[in-house]
Amino acid sequence: MAMLIVRYQEADRVRWGRLAGNAPTHASDVVLVEPIICDAITTGELLSELESPRSLATTAATRIPASRLLSPVTSGAQLICQGLNYATHAAEAQQHIRRSNLIFSKASSSLTGPFASIVRPPEVELLDYEVEIGLVIRRDILEAADITGANIGDVVAAVVLCNDVSARDVMFGASFLQWFQGKSYRTFCPAGPVLYWLERAEVRETLEHLQIQLWLNGELRQSASSAQLIFKPAETLTSLSTQIDLRRGDMLLTGTPGGVTAPASPKLVEILKTHLMADTVRRDELRVEMAKFRPFMKPGDVVTASLVDTLRHQSIGGQENRIAAPQAAERDSTPVARAAS
Repeated sequence: MAMLIVRYQEADRVRWGRLAGNAPTHASDVVLVEPIICDAITTGELLSELESPRSLATTAATRIPASRLLSPVTSGAQLICQGLNYATHAAEAQQHIRRSNLIFSKASSSLTGPFASIVRPPEVELLDYEVEIGLVIRRDILEAADITGANIGDVVAAVVLCNDVSARDVMFGASFLQWFQGKSYRTFCPAGPVLYWLERAEVRETLEHLQIQLWLNGELRQSASSAQLIFKPAETLTSLSTQIDLRRGDMLLTGTPGGVTAPASPKLVEILKTHLMADTVRRDELRVEMAKFRPFMKPGDVVTASLVDTLRHQSIGGQENRIAAPQAAERDSTPVARAAS
């Protein structure tokens, strides 16, 4: 049976717990948690505990503020990402027909809590959001594997709401368009609030019935269903297994739908082609072109997101992250502004 699991700060230690009530959507929420009795530090170690034949041991439920929740994916995990994996996002990027699976990585040090600040570095002008469904790996995959709908439950253990925050000017301004740099700043991957752990038999259907949404300052910007993914999880994980090792606790971010701040205009595409070898010129011209659309995220903005299992009518919680300048993030100790990863 599916479980909602959280990772949270308790005094001077970090603990795991099972939610006994609803998943939170705001930092001001209070959640009912049954602390799990285990020695797990990483997400991978927790998954090992959950795979144990012995029953999960918990202590009496306690109420804690949602602001104390941390990312349920720990910082040692690999973050492997898919790009342009919804037709709506591919179209706004001028990639109307997808013929190959776009794969890149993101530093795990970018992980932060579901109600923490997203810090905009001083050199970033084009800060964007990307709501995504994260899939957490159940077991080590160290060789080529044939992953199908029938056995994907042996490979995927849990679902996590994520925001693949992206600095567009750094992404497209770096030499040869190195997305890793623009997506890997600290705080650029809010994750949680929960690890939605699934029994093996529940995984296949669940992955077909997930809905994600994102709002900026209360305005709905993104909305999609996992049924709309172009390259499905089984196909993607099969392909990845022929190339790289995946470890228990690693996470695959499955892509974002349409609705990002600035879609690729014909002028933007021309800038990329014309100035491919001139990084500074390309970055500066992109900043001018992309700023013609909606404003990018700036300090003081609040980005919120939600994830729902529509098969079970189960909320998997929401995120509420304020954009902050580096100095403000250091000063501000309010729940939405600061939380450990």
